[in-house]
Amino acid sequence: MVAEWEGADEAYALSLQKNEFISRDAFMGELTESEKFWVGLQPFLLMRGYKLRPRYQPDWTPSWLKPKRIGRDIYSFEDALSLPRPGLIDATRQCDGTKVVIKCIDTSTEELPIYRYLASPELMANPRNRTAPLLDVVLLPNDDSQVLIVMPQLLQFNQVPFRRVGEVFEAFHQLLQGLEFMHDLNVSHRDACYFNLMMDASKVVPRGFHFAQRMTNDGVSLTFRWRARWSVRPVPYHFIDFGISRRYPTGLKDVKDTTRLGQDRSAPEYARPEPYDPFKADVYQLGNVFLKVIEPYDPDGLGVFLALGKAMTSPDPDDRPSPAAALQMLDGMDKRLFKRRIWRPWRTWSEKFEISFCGVNSLV
Repeated sequence: MVAEWEGADEAYALSLQKNEFISRDAFMGELTESEKFWVGLQPFLLMRGYKLRPRYQPDWTPSWLKPKRIGRDIYSFEDALSLPRPGLIDATRQCDGTKVVIKCIDTSTEELPIYRYLASPELMANPRNRTAPLLDVVLLPNDDSQVLIVMPQLLQFNQVPFRRVGEVFEAFHQLLQGLEFMHDLNVSHRDACYFNLMMDASKVVPRGFHFAQRMTNDGVSLTFRWRARWSVRPVPYHFIDFGISRRYPTGLKDVKDTTRLGQDRSAPEYARPEPYDPFKADVYQLGNVFLKVIEPYDPDGLGVFLALGKAMTSPDPDDRPSPAAALQMLDGMDKRLFKRRIWRPWRTWSEKFEISFCGVNSLV
């Protein structure tokens, strides 16, 4: 945080004229406690080959407080963007310029052992494995209660619209493959939900996206250039966040669990006191995601996905298909439908024309 100076009140008042929602702490460059944690680690991470954004350098001075910049909207400067979630930060791997995300996790949980297992070279060689790559594990100096894991910077899988039936098929098929693969290893994700499903956007958004302002290429400009998935297929999809996942002993059948955590707790068995099958709960959670994805689109051509989502979210867990059976439902789909355009109902004829023939890529 910059020290107070004569004229700070006037400078803050000028900034409010550009953006009335800016707090004084934000204007003065006050970092949150979770951000200060990363600033403290910056020299260590740099030594390990990871460079943090300017905001998290120990000698950072906010760009909007430099001479001749006072009075401008602070969010016209990239270093005004704070972290969207505590415990996560974006960085650049110095050896090759790769954009990465670093996550701080507790060593008391099973997250690291399960992630390392699923992301091991042997298992990653299997094309059904949709686990996000684990690039590095960084032990913290003088602290064995936490550890840092490094993964690629991925985009939330539904962040840009689907344009064709085949794009939806590819996403759902890969995610079901990934769930089937985990279940074959007796691993239950237990949070196979919306925000834990990602895509490798390197081909969809070749200019990259900002970690803290994902619908911009650089964090400040209003333009966001992206390509339709169909034009750059295949697009890889991944599971992340194994914080509440569970790996059961090999060969153990009739697994039951009592934990009721995760983003989606609407599975009917969660409301009952007796233990439940966590693998069938995984199917329910992913099926709910599928239904939410296709809900905003006209149903033409999406009937198979709707039937699949409804089957996966059956109130009776025993009526839900296994991931393998769900994949069979998808594989029976008429492949001639894949090129069919899908639209959200409010699209006008002229908007559809611009998207189809003029290269316009709107985010709605």
